[in-house]
Amino acid sequence: MKILVLSGSFHSRSKSLLLAAFVKNYLSEHECELPRLEALPFYCEDLDRDKPENVAAFVQAVASSDALICITPEYNHSIPAVLKNALDWASRPAFQSPLKDKPVTIISQAEGPVGGARVQAHLKLVLDATLTSIFPAHEMMLTAVSKILSDSGEIRDADTKRRMQRHLDAFVAFSQA
Repeated sequence: MKILVLSGSFHSRSKSLLLAAFVKNYLSEHECELPRLEALPFYCEDLDRDKPENVAAFVQAVASSDALICITPEYNHSIPAVLKNALDWASRPAFQSPLKDKPVTIISQAEGPVGGARVQAHLKLVLDATLTSIFPAHEMMLTAVSKILSDSGEIRDADTKRRMQRHLDAFVAFSQA
């Protein structure tokens, strides 16, 4: 299975990137790709007809993937711009985009006790509008992320690690059904 892992954060100490590394390692029997969304220009209809090369490659990666995993923090109670922008590029043409019927799950992370619940809700609205097949399981929200995640991306908390593995296993099964 080819899985595209989309990170909502790319800064040097990004917890989302650390979690993406965990996901790629755990799902090593699958082909997992992590595109650099920060390299995409802002979505503009003027560029839609003749997409920049990196945009065309990203849209093709979405189209050729079997599933998507969004791993993201919550910025200002919503979706980080880099992730929203990528989804906007992949959402064209409306109702016929590479996102249509694509299985997707959301893993949010935060330091606070809410764990990114608002970004989960907002992403579900966006993904619903693109006719994406949203994984209907319990949300995977990680709280106190600095305490449970080592600097090398290892999940230190045994319960959280089991929850992540269970979530990923169930998502792969959902995607292959």
